[in-house]
Amino acid sequence: MKKLIYLLICGLFLTLSSCGGDDESDVIIVAKTMNYKDYYKAGEKIIFKIESFANEGFISSIDIYTINSYGITTLMDTVIDAERTEFMYQYLVTQFDTYSTNIKFYFKVTCSTGNYSEMSVSHYIDSGTHLETTEHTMFAYYKNEKNGFSIDRNEIVDVETDSLFVDIYDYSMDSTLFLSREWRSMTGLMFARFNDFDFENASFTSVVNAYSTSNKTSKLTNIGNEDIILVGKEYGALGVIKVINVFDEFDNMQDRYYFVFKGIYK
Repeated sequence: MKKLIYLLICGLFLTLSSCGGDDESDVIIVAKTMNYKDYYKAGEKIIFKIESFANEGFISSIDIYTINSYGITTLMDTVIDAERTEFMYQYLVTQFDTYSTNIKFYFKVTCSTGNYSEMSVSHYIDSGTHLETTEHTMFAYYKNEKNGFSIDRNEIVDVETDSLFVDIYDYSMDSTLFLSREWRSMTGLMFARFNDFDFENASFTSVVNAYSTSNKTSKLTNIGNEDIILVGKEYGALGVIKVINVFDEFDNMQDRYYFVFKGIYK
């Protein structure tokens, strides 16, 4: 029965590589993309369904890895003791993946006999990114209008009516009318103050690299003039902000932040 399953699967998946040295492999592995698209962007997930079968002995390990100009990256290295496995694997596309036009995934299953089988799947990545520079004035929270910033829209928005899009807002309280100089997010945005960053000569690559190595937090306090703030999410950077001026006015309703934003857009 095992040999019959093996023959059927091999007939459907011609990309399978038999590495046992014989006419048939002791084990086979099949990976299928469940959410196939022409290309993927940073922040999206590629979902694989992975099945493996042992024709002799048992499956001893399954490995998933990628190879690019930076070397080999191991995504999964699992020890197994079974004749058959079936599971889902999700890969989160990061901004480092956009340095090239595709990612090649390798799926390898090893048998207790010492033989193994391997297959690969390639997916294209949208790498058409650039930095777009804009200027914005964001009022204190108690101003109750135009007091948040949406990166996706690249514009100042109202916290009360556009909460789903508020990536950044001032966390001052209505009751005190005191400018807190604290920023928070309603969308899970992360902040990293990096005042040594070369804002004037910022590029897509420099923003991504700086964000990936910085200490990130869900809120930022003591915001002042000339602060440089990297912003992003789990999958990578979304841009960098330079605070030009924090206006802490006698007329509290005029309290505001004026900043320049260099955002990563496609």
